[in-house]
Amino acid sequence: STLPLRKMSAAMAALTPTLTLAPFRKSAAAAARRSRSHAARRNNNGVVQTMVMAGGRALHTEFTVQKATPELLKELGVASWGVWSTKGSPKYKVGVKSPLKVYDVNELSYIISGKMEITPTATGVPVLVQAGDFVTFPDGFPCHWFVIEEIKKNYYLY
Repeated sequence: STLPLRKMSAAMAALTPTLTLAPFRKSAAAAARRSRSHAARRNNNGVVQTMVMAGGRALHTEFTVQKATPELLKELGVASWGVWSTKGSPKYKVGVKSPLKVYDVNELSYIISGKMEITPTATGVPVLVQAGDFVTFPDGFPCHWFVIEEIKKNYYLY
């Protein structure tokens, strides 16, 4: 049997995710894989938060740093993405090499302010990342951060 279109639309609306910043108990990776339009991030206190984000998409499949353009910022809807900062982070202190970070989801970041070096373990060669850059971090990418100036970034997980 089939539902009339009106009832089906109401049923679909009930299933549509909405913005939430409430903590949940699943891992960030599991939450991010739940939907490409959801972001999940463990905040500086270790609480995983999720929110619906619009407009993002992959720019590259490998670790890449590229300058943003106003057109691309608008096209990707960067202003609606989550925001994260190194401020207060015990792992990402200015002037200190971070512990090894291995990305457990694909992430596209836009650096709002600050400066850091990302050192992929595969090459050992630091790559400068600064305000105005898009950075693609692929799932499984191992690296170290060296924060030169406190980082504030928009991020999109996919």
